Amino acid sequence: MPFVICLLFSWFLLPIDSAPAVASDPLLICWNNQVKPLQNRFVQLSYQEQRNELEHSAEPWQQTPYQASGTIWVNATNFRQIDTLRNTTRNRTSFTKTQADTQTLLVKHGDDKLTSVSRAMLDEHPLTAARYSPIRLIEYAYQHHLRPDSASSTNQATCYRTTINQTVISLFIRRADGLLDRATLLAPDDMLGDVLTTLTYQDYAAVGPSQQPTRVIVDKVNGKVRDQVRLTQSIVTDQAPTLLDTPADYRLDMTPTPVATARSEKYSDHVYFVTLPHTDDRVMLVEFTDFVLVAEAPLNSENGELIIQQAHQLIPDKPIRYFVFGHHHPHYLGGVRPFVHKGATILCSPGNDDYVTYLVQAPHRLKPDSLAMAPKPLKLEAVGARKTITDGQFSMDIYHIGSQSAHTSDYLIYYFPSEQLLFQDDLVWIPKTGKPTRISTRQTGLYRAIQQLGIPVRTVIQSWPVADMGVKTEIPFAELAASVDSK
Repeated sequence: MPFVICLLFSWFLLPIDSAPAVASDPLLICWNNQVKPLQNRFVQLSYQEQRNELEHSAEPWQQTPYQASGTIWVNATNFRQIDTLRNTTRNRTSFTKTQADTQTLLVKHGDDKLTSVSRAMLDEHPLTAARYSPIRLIEYAYQHHLRPDSASSTNQATCYRTTINQTVISLFIRRADGLLDRATLLAPDDMLGDVLTTLTYQDYAAVGPSQQPTRVIVDKVNGKVRDQVRLTQSIVTDQAPTLLDTPADYRLDMTPTPVATARSEKYSDHVYFVTLPHTDDRVMLVEFTDFVLVAEAPLNSENGELIIQQAHQLIPDKPIRYFVFGHHHPHYLGGVRPFVHKGATILCSPGNDDYVTYLVQAPHRLKPDSLAMAPKPLKLEAVGARKTITDGQFSMDIYHIGSQSAHTSDYLIYYFPSEQLLFQDDLVWIPKTGKPTRISTRQTGLYRAIQQLGIPVRTVIQSWPVADMGVKTEIPFAELAASVDSK
């Protein structure tokens, strides 16, 4: 979720000016137009939404389309929503109810129990609700007495800026009519860096005594993804239905963020594995005569730094020459940036160079990592169909099996001829107990790829998941073959 990042970051660091709004203040005018006339009543509206998400897709930046529809009741302090969401690719439908005020946030998916909600989720709900209605966001700005930011205001709009948790919010109120034109949300993303979302409010109409938009354009991920929301059948009503009952023992989830830890093991003379329990990942370190290769780094730069620390402890005095990731999903590529900072060459599949370059060059000013504080040039090398890494005595082969994985187009696997060992990311799903009830296409794809390559494999080791999914992650090849042949 293009933008002037250096200015935004400087504003993020400065204290926010606040003072009571005065009659000529565009924020007060906006509040009088869009919020105050409702008093304690609700705007009830129906919506149709075209939504796109970046998920665990076959290609980087590939979007998964959704269609959503539902009803919302909203005023200055309350938000209630009944939502039906359909994945148009897989033809799957889900249902969600949401009920929020200033003290509680209740979310229920289908017939499941209430979703656990953190303080951050409650604090940031006005931002979540803003894709359908700006009412709660305008109320937040008004109650916090925000003052105009002259540096980012224009002849057409006055800007007001504040921060909720780590998100920098900018409201742009039109001078011509005192209505909210757009809101921008700048937030840190562990993998993508400083991510900008822009919500543009269009086609205002009278809803009772207030003015409300009938169309919202949501540009996400720095403009790479766009959603559209159409709002219809808007009325003002005195009451809103109770969608969810607040439990008597309601409390916010105060579970602390898991501590980042690592557990290492020496698998053979040249191969080490580092397990990260907090992400449920296994990372591979390969020792050569005068250098080290690291395969996989999950989710974020913090984990990348932890893996580098483990590598230096296990294999001191040898530099990390290569970092390689099995495919572009966050559990394998998310921690790449510290390896660039250390000067490692990043190995990637053909066609992934633009995506890796984007991740490495993305600004991380809101949450700086080592590469943001001390930039280094990216050294990138494409693997091709096969690449052998060797010191003349020990070697490993990296194969590009791509779409044969039935998962992504860039999929790499790692093979050690002297040990008949194959390491891969997430293709084998054989339960630890009992017989497989369904053989995944990924599993079959890996087996067929190994057969086509003609490489003798004794053992397959998997990077993710390690413990959470109840599947084997060290699999005799004979067991993999049997699982596929039993189909």
